[in-house]
Amino acid sequence: MEKALEKTRTGWPTLFDSGWMEKFFNAPLDELFLPGKVMNVPAVNVNESEKEFRLTIAAPGLDKKDFRVEAMDDMLTISCEKEKEEKEGNARFNRREYNYRSWSRSFTLPENCLTGQINAEYKNGELLIMIPKTAVKEPKKVKNISVN
Repeated sequence: MEKALEKTRTGWPTLFDSGWMEKFFNAPLDELFLPGKVMNVPAVNVNESEKEFRLTIAAPGLDKKDFRVEAMDDMLTISCEKEKEEKEGNARFNRREYNYRSWSRSFTLPENCLTGQINAEYKNGELLIMIPKTAVKEPKKVKNISVN
């Protein structure tokens, strides 16, 4: 499968972020020096098929009304704001490794996306975003012109 884009240098991750080295050099400083803060942003998996890109975001304990998904130009922004935290009587957390109450992630979309047809659904603790691709454009043939 051929990836029809090059990474843009906008500061936002693209759908095709590569390895750990890029993450290290492009990560905000607070992610490097405050590793506990990273746990407040859910992990994202990106899959690509011939017809679409699929983002799967692990975000347990939320409702679909908590999410906001926006596509503008070549940017996809996914954010979440949980209205209020439920408390169970006098119970308190002894350990809390994830807290996805409020977060935002932005990605640069490739050129071959149909942003007007993006769909999202939330079930079983995962937000699934489907981004359809445009038809593959055939490269234009080069016509040789003779010089007289």
